[in-house]
Amino acid sequence: MNTVTHRDYEQMLIRIARVLPSSRVEQLVDFARFLEAQILSEDLIKQESLTEIEADNEQWDALMATDESQALLEKMAGEALAEHRAGKTRPMSFNHKGGIVPG
Repeated sequence: MNTVTHRDYEQMLIRIARVLPSSRVEQLVDFARFLEAQILSEDLIKQESLTEIEADNEQWDALMATDESQALLEKMAGEALAEHRAGKTRPMSFNHKGGIVPG
C-alpha cells in the first residue's frame, strides 16, 4: 500500500517550486492562498445558518440598490483611479499567512 502523507505533499511542492520561474512560483503561492481562503470561507459559512446568510445578503442587496450607495461607489472608484494614475498606489504584498503587508 502506497500512502502519501501531508509531509510528502509538502516536499513535492517544495521540489516543484524550486524549479519554477519566479512568476510561476508567485502563481503557485496565489493559488495556495486562494485555497486557504476557501477553507476560511467554508468555516465561516458553517458558523451561520442559511437563514442568517440569506438575511445578510438581502440587507447588502438592499443597501447596494440605493442611488446613494451607487454614487458613493462611483466616487470611491474615481478617487482610486485618480490616485493610481498619479502614481500614489503600490502593489499589494502578502505575508506567509496571506495577510497584507507594506509593499
